[in-house]
Amino acid sequence: MNVLVVGAHHDDIELGCGGTVARLTEEGHTVYGVVLTNSETHYDVRNIHRTKEQALVEAKRAAEVIGLTLTELDYPQVDNGLLEYDVELMRTTERFIAKHDIELVFSHWQYDMNTDHEAAAKITTVASRHVPSVLMYRSNWYQPDRAFNGIFYVDISRYIEKKIKSLECYSVEISNRSREWIDSFIDHNRSYGFSIDSEYAEVFEPMRYTLINLVDRQNRRDG
Repeated sequence: MNVLVVGAHHDDIELGCGGTVARLTEEGHTVYGVVLTNSETHYDVRNIHRTKEQALVEAKRAAEVIGLTLTELDYPQVDNGLLEYDVELMRTTERFIAKHDIELVFSHWQYDMNTDHEAAAKITTVASRHVPSVLMYRSNWYQPDRAFNGIFYVDISRYIEKKIKSLECYSVEISNRSREWIDSFIDHNRSYGFSIDSEYAEVFEPMRYTLINLVDRQNRRDG
């Protein structure tokens, strides 16, 4: 199965679904990762700074850890905070989906308070409107005026160390935000795991999930 994970920034994919990506790639699936901004950040209020060069170097290291095929779309990237819904970027994403026969897409949550995440979700979900399965993830803990309906769980107990190791590749972000930045996500993964009687899990809000379609396709390939 070919899978696409879309993030607004380098580190979003690892935060929201790094364990799931590691599990999928180990199970033999091809997982492509696309990031829609260059992740250049200069947030003076909280003294958070990261250049696009730093972000890309760290993202490539993190991708190797979880087996992610990090890919750049043939479309210019903007700095953090400037991503907006763009028809041509959506169509570029849609062409990528068609070219690689993507069957499962992971998107940012459509109601995320981070405006880049919100725009990325709109671009991704519109581009993947013909894909049979689309799951949405969170990569921050800001509280909007509606709840994230995380009801689709993936057991990542065997892959939690890979997730942690991939996040540790983002040394600039750790310097900006402290080690608690990673720990807060792992704590949530532990809590999600408890909900399904496992050690660690990642949780997603399904836009749609076509189980039979995915099983049938895999069986046809295996047969």
